[in-house]
Order: sequence, then structure tokens, then C-alpha cells
Amino acid sequence: MRSALPAMVLGLLLLLATPAASAHAAGSPPITQSGVIELAPITNQTGSAYHANITNLGIPPGPGDTLRFSWSANAGDGPAIHFEIHSHSGPYNYTEYYSIPLAVRDDDSWTVPTADTYMVLWSNPSTKFVNVTYNFTLLAPPPDLTVFVVFPVILGVIVLLLWVARKRPHRPGPKESRLEKKDASGPAPSSDGTRTDQPSDRPRRT
Repeated sequence: MRSALPAMVLGLLLLLATPAASAHAAGSPPITQSGVIELAPITNQTGSAYHANITNLGIPPGPGDTLRFSWSANAGDGPAIHFEIHSHSGPYNYTEYYSIPLAVRDDDSWTVPTADTYMVLWSNPSTKFVNVTYNFTLLAPPPDLTVFVVFPVILGVIVLLLWVARKRPHRPGPKESRLEKKDASGPAPSSDGTRTDQPSDRPRRT
């Protein structure tokens, strides 16, 4: 048990020292992108909606990231338009994550749940042209502070194991047991049957 404890301690320390893998390359996020798009009136079906992959806007969302966004329709004067964030990896796999039916502006945030292909959609149900001014900011996940909670617990367990191992009574091995039995039985008798530790009654030869 004692020989295994140093290896356990070293393994735990190496595990805790390993940094968590990032979903992004070095230097990103945060990433900020802004721009302006034009939505035609509803009577013009080809231009009344803007539907695009978020990555096409220069935003590569990863699991745990926070996407902050703000936009306005005609600087907030309207008319009101529709906005949503969704994913559809296939024609029958459509998942809506964020939606606001009709608004002239929006300022909110959304946390990316998993790795997927995410889309944004603005649509103009009015009969007027709309200029949409938008700003997106992608923020990395907050640092994982679990290690600061788990490490003291692991350290306490290691200290407890070391203390128990030190307090455990020593068990003699087979060789030590034989020596103890030999000592307990006393000196072996001599060839004439007398014990070497007792005086002999025979007269000594002169």
C-alpha cells in the first residue's frame, strides 16, 4: 500500500495539471463581427429573408461558447422583423434554439450547446425595405473552476491514506515469524538432554 501511494499522488497531480482542451485555435475567441444586410419587402420573395451559416459571418461557434448579438431594423425605426438561430444538419433535422417573432431591435445572448451547424435567419414580413445592422461577439466558455474544489478533497484523501498506512501495525514476514518462535522456545537442549541455560548436576571432570 505504501509503495503504491506515491504513484497515486503523482498520477493525480499530473491529471489535475493537464489543461482542458479548447474548441478553438489559439487567440480566439473572443471574436467580434458586424455588418449591414438589406431585406426586401415581402412582395419580393427572393430578398425578403437572409438565411446563412453563422460561420459565414466570421463566427465559428463551439460547445460552451456564448454568442452575444444585437441588431436593429432601420436603426430601430422598423418595421418589425423576425430573427432566429437554428440548426438543420439535414432536411428533416431542424432545431430552433432562439427566436423572436417580430421586433425592431434585439440585444441578447445564447450559449452554444453542442458542436453543430448553426444558422441565423432574418425575415421581413412587411412591404418596406429594411436595413438590418448587426453585431455578433463570440465569447469562450468561462474557466472551469472544478479543479479548485476537487483538488482539496483529493489532497485530504491522500493525507488520510498516508496517515492510515503509517498507523497500521507492522505484520512480520515469514522469516521474522520463525525467528520469534525460535526465541520464544528458548535455547535448544544439548546432546545429553540438558538445556544450555540451566546448570548441570553432573560433577565436573578434573
